[in-house]
Amino acid sequence: MGKRSAPRYPDDGGGGGGGGGICCVLCWCCCFLFLIVAALAGAAAYALFLYKPKAPSYSVSNMSVSQFDFNSNDLTLYTKLVATVRAENPNEMIGIIYGDGSRTVVSYRGTPLCSGHLPTFYQGFKNVTVMEISMEGRHGFGSGLQSALEESEKEGNVPLDVFVSVPVSLRFGSFDVREVRVNVHCALVVDSISPKKKPTIKSATYQGNVEF
Repeated sequence: MGKRSAPRYPDDGGGGGGGGGICCVLCWCCCFLFLIVAALAGAAAYALFLYKPKAPSYSVSNMSVSQFDFNSNDLTLYTKLVATVRAENPNEMIGIIYGDGSRTVVSYRGTPLCSGHLPTFYQGFKNVTVMEISMEGRHGFGSGLQSALEESEKEGNVPLDVFVSVPVSLRFGSFDVREVRVNVHCALVVDSISPKKKPTIKSATYQGNVEF
C-alpha cells in the first residue's frame, strides 16, 4: 500500500499581517481623536483666559400695580402690574442676546397672578439695561387665598414669587454660542399689592439655573 500524503490547506493570506494593519488604523484614529479633543480643550481654555466670562445678574428694583380686582361671583382675580427689572452684563468682551420665547410670571402662594415677557434685544459689554415689564392676567383665586392676601396686606408683608425664563445666546466677538435658557426665581416681599398704594420691596432673594 502506497504512502499517503498529508492534506494541504491553502494559506489565509497572512492573517497576522492583516490584524496588524487594523491595529495601526485604530491606533491612528485614536491619536487623531485625541488631537481633536486636545485642540478643542485648548481653544476653550484660551477663550476662557481671553474673555474671562462672568455671569450676568438680574434684580427687581421696582413694581407698580394698576389693577387688582377680585370678582366674588366667579372667584377670579384680574391683575395688571409693571415690574422694573435691572439686567447687568459685567463682561468686557462678551455680549448677550435675549431671544424670542421669554416668559415672566408673578404668583402668590403658588397661584399665578399675571404674566408677560421680556423684550428681545442685544446687551453689549459692561452694560446695565433697565426694563419695564408689563404683566396682566385673570386667574382663579379662591376665598381662602383672598382672606390670606388680606391678612398679608394688614401685616405689610405680601410674599410674591417672580419667575423669569428667557432664551439667551452669548456673543464672543462675531461668534454666537448656541442658545440656552436662563431661569431666574425671585422671592419678593412687598408691603402692599394694591393700586391705591405703590408697593415697597422689603426683601428679595434670587436663584437661577441654565438649561442647555
